[in-house]
Amino acid sequence: MAVAHEIALPAALSSLSPLAEWLAQQMASLPVDETWRFALDLAACETATNIIRYALHEDQCQLFNVTFIAADAGVTLRFTDAGTPFPAERLAEARNEAFDDDTLLAESGRGLRLILLSVDSFDLERRDGKNIAVLEKGW
Repeated sequence: MAVAHEIALPAALSSLSPLAEWLAQQMASLPVDETWRFALDLAACETATNIIRYALHEDQCQLFNVTFIAADAGVTLRFTDAGTPFPAERLAEARNEAFDDDTLLAESGRGLRLILLSVDSFDLERRDGKNIAVLEKGW
C-alpha cells in the first residue's frame, strides 16, 4: 500500500532547508541506510534548485509542490510547478554524457547529472500547463 505526503514551497533558495527537513521526516521510518537517504536528498534538492532558478525564476510568489510516495518497490518524488518548461534536450544531453570527474565539476548540467546518478529513474513531462518531474528510487 502506497503512502503519500505533500508539501508546497515558495520558489526561493531558502526553501531548500525546509524541503530537506520535510524529506528527512518522510524517510525516517524507511528501511534504508544513510547512503540511500543522502542520494535521494541530493536528487530532491538538485531538482528543487532547478525548479526555483530556471522554471520559477526565484519568484517567491510562485509555489512548487513535492509529493512523497512510499510504496512496496521504493520511493517516488513528484515535483510540480507552473513555470517555464524544461528544455527536453538538456535532459537528453545529460543522459548521453559520460560521467567523469570533468563533467561533474562543470557548472552547466551538473545538477542533472547528479540527479541521474542518485536515483533509479528521472523523468520530466509537461501536462496541463504544469511541469512534472518524477524521481524514483527503489529499495
